[in-house]
Amino acid sequence: MKETGVSAPVLSLWQAKPSSRSAIIFLTHFADLSSWELAQKLKKKLPELQARGVKVLAVGLGSVQNAREFARVLDFPLDLLYADSTGAMYRALGFSPGFAPDANVSPYLKLLPMLMGIGSPGTIQEVLRGYIGDRNAKPVFEGNTPFNVLGGGYQRPFELATLRLSNMVGILPKWSELCPPDESLLTQQGGSLLFQGEKVIFRHSDSGILKYTDLDALLDAVPAVYMLPQ
Repeated sequence: MKETGVSAPVLSLWQAKPSSRSAIIFLTHFADLSSWELAQKLKKKLPELQARGVKVLAVGLGSVQNAREFARVLDFPLDLLYADSTGAMYRALGFSPGFAPDANVSPYLKLLPMLMGIGSPGTIQEVLRGYIGDRNAKPVFEGNTPFNVLGGGYQRPFELATLRLSNMVGILPKWSELCPPDESLLTQQGGSLLFQGEKVIFRHSDSGILKYTDLDALLDAVPAVYMLPQ
């Protein structure tokens, strides 16, 4: 469902011609740090993806109202955003449900071990990367920033952690407006699919919290023969 609130089968949202290219980015819930980070990156990558002839759709877990607030706060294109209020698509695609999906306990309690890497492989390493930096990653902040004293051309120490802190400050006051009514979706992880016609040519499944799709890897999977001239 997008801004109209009208239900629509995902595969009906584009014409699956052999030459068509479509990417569906499955965010986690709309109050999740992973969704905020990925949406921020996706917004920057949209021109490049569209220049390569890729139609982009994003789906998040929660209500239409959650999606509208998410789009408003992050200035994300509302016409590209859809909401899955039940997680049915995620389950059908086999995306990770997170830690102990069948345990009859609060989803908030399930999040605690996931933040420690239990049932969420790679999360601890990703958190640490935010603090120590990453020579193989691009800078988080562009232009003249205090991080420039540490050099340029790579993700500097504390740079990603600063973004995450800023996002958390934005999320917490709006938790009730962004959190899915079905709290069982709090631990559900997302992923992404890139189609060439009806064929899936790239798939990513989140292994855990903060382990979302590498959009550069998705871009690299777009068949070169179909790339439009720059």
